[in-house]
Amino acid sequence: MMDGEPVGNCTSCDETPFGSKTVKGVIYVVANKNQIGVKVGLTTKHIDQRVKALSSTGVPGRFEKIAIFPSDRPEADEKKVHEKLARHRLEKEHFDLDPVEAVLKAHRALNYREPIFFDEKLRERFNLLKERGNIEMKLKLSKQR
Repeated sequence: MMDGEPVGNCTSCDETPFGSKTVKGVIYVVANKNQIGVKVGLTTKHIDQRVKALSSTGVPGRFEKIAIFPSDRPEADEKKVHEKLARHRLEKEHFDLDPVEAVLKAHRALNYREPIFFDEKLRERFNLLKERGNIEMKLKLSKQR
């Protein structure tokens, strides 16, 4: 398999294998209950390693994983997300946003790439907010007609 493309059928069953794609990093959204908002950044390591490193910087409390967006261009994707979140910036990679709102804005900045959530309830909230946004857009468009 070369970058997500099958190179042939299975020798046992003659089926085409499912594809996979190597990613170079992830854009992450994490939160710490002792801090305002969220931290949005990139890592080329496993997200658990990044969260452990963040939580050991002397900041009170631990960072919790909210969601990740796998990326084959993490630097460019992080820049897009930070630009989308700019008006909510507290400092550097910290943004005054609810975690699910931050994921929704990142989702939009990344051309509607689907996030991977670490909590089912947060994923459900994300889907509800996304659907609400879709309904609001349809209402706006129908008023323009």
